[in-house]
Amino acid sequence: MSRVLKAFMRDEITARFDGVDGGLLITAQGLDSEKTYALRSALQSRNLRFTILRTSLARQAFTAMGYDAEDLKGVLKGPVGVVYTRDEGSAALAAKAVAAWKTDTKDKLVILAGGLLDGEVVSAKDAKTLKDMPSKDDARAMLLGTLQAGATKLLGTIREPIQGIVCVLNNFHEKREKGE
Repeated sequence: MSRVLKAFMRDEITARFDGVDGGLLITAQGLDSEKTYALRSALQSRNLRFTILRTSLARQAFTAMGYDAEDLKGVLKGPVGVVYTRDEGSAALAAKAVAAWKTDTKDKLVILAGGLLDGEVVSAKDAKTLKDMPSKDDARAMLLGTLQAGATKLLGTIREPIQGIVCVLNNFHEKREKGE
């Protein structure tokens, strides 16, 4: 392949992944056309894309995007598929979708090779844990709930003595009206 063609392909891959905050790297060697179609359909239903890249072009493109070349060598071995989306939390969404598809189809051929997460290359072991992580929206909601719990407890503590005084005064007022 000529250098001009390789440069064009690298630039095309870089443009395709521009604005993507991460993704999941998988090897899907041995999948027949029906299973590949089923995988692509399952991913597409979750707004995810699946692209298979040559290792050398993927390494060049991801290095140009700012990923560490040495870390990429550890996860890019053979033709690699990248599962990604332009939504936030791309790597976690991809890991959940691939894990769900593997569970539904009882597939043994699709193997996690690693992941790309917010500018860092993660190993296959770390990529497996992404499926258990909450999405960014869920994590934000949990953080907000934690922050609100402290404020709610503080307001309850402040309001409690005042409620006690109001209750005593209310009882006193009712007894006075009855003539006691």
